[in-house]
Amino acid sequence: MSKKVEFLYLSQEDVRAAGGLDMKMTMEAIERAFKLLNAGQVIIPDKIVMELPPGERERGRINGLAAYIGGDWEVAGIKWIPSFPKNPFQRGLPRASALIILNDTQTGLPLVVMDGTIPSAMRTGAVGGVGAKYLARKNSEVLCLIGLGVQARTQAMAIKEALPSLKKIRGYDKAVERGVEGAKEIEKLTGVPTKYFSTPEEAVMGADVIVTATVANEPIVKEKWVKDGSLFIHIGSYVEEEYEVVLNSDKIVVDDWHVVKHRKTPVLARMYDEKLITDSDIYANLDEIVAGKKPGRESDDERIFFAPIGMAHEDVAVASMIYERAKREGIGKTLTLWNEPIWI
Repeated sequence: MSKKVEFLYLSQEDVRAAGGLDMKMTMEAIERAFKLLNAGQVIIPDKIVMELPPGERERGRINGLAAYIGGDWEVAGIKWIPSFPKNPFQRGLPRASALIILNDTQTGLPLVVMDGTIPSAMRTGAVGGVGAKYLARKNSEVLCLIGLGVQARTQAMAIKEALPSLKKIRGYDKAVERGVEGAKEIEKLTGVPTKYFSTPEEAVMGADVIVTATVANEPIVKEKWVKDGSLFIHIGSYVEEEYEVVLNSDKIVVDDWHVVKHRKTPVLARMYDEKLITDSDIYANLDEIVAGKKPGRESDDERIFFAPIGMAHEDVAVASMIYERAKREGIGKTLTLWNEPIWI
């Protein structure tokens, strides 16, 4: 009996060919994953965050996110993702790059190794989109994007999918050239008129949904700019808004409060450590809302603050979706792990 072990390898081009840029499919995978999480069929160890000296904002960090998903998925996996903020400006390289490995849960053997850069960006956008589906006003027309990098693109794609009523997108980025080009790219991706503004105030004022996706560590968005009935989605890793934006929200929603507190750097974790908010101030984890255990938006006047930190089961779900499609359509390259194991 042969003990040869093979696995599928998917390059970034293969991932794209297997639906990696299909936002509707990605959002469906994310919702399904959160329902399984609520049903107790997901295992997520704490995220590994390896900060490289002198500090993650000066040089970079590498994160490791692992998860098991049961149900009709029955798969385990890990994403290894470096984040080096200076790459786009100094080296012409993406800030984040990633690899994802999925494993068979009966043998532990690898099923696939794939580029994780696209799945990671898409799943982060999709979580914002799923949040908008449940937490934004259904007639929302104006989206504001603070930060017009890669994450702004996938957030815009997902929020457009969640809110077909969207009519305008406004954007701000402190890097003018990136902001102007980012706005053009977002308009192409979404079909929604998108305009770059030279100040964050102009971009935020009157917006129904506000998304911050930056590496800022000081407030960009002021409380007085945020209107009643809006949804604020905080995607960045640090502090992007005045604390009052959080404190004056009617509901605070996260993907998982334990994970947010474990990370320490996001605005909600800092506010918790500074005793400005407590556990009881968190209205819900997203899985409770997706599973129907708690209502999302209950009135058009509510201000809601949603701050997903990013969870490993999201990556495993999206990667599994891509892997399943790649197998069906014969995409990718089969590689040999071993012909015969050296030891048993």
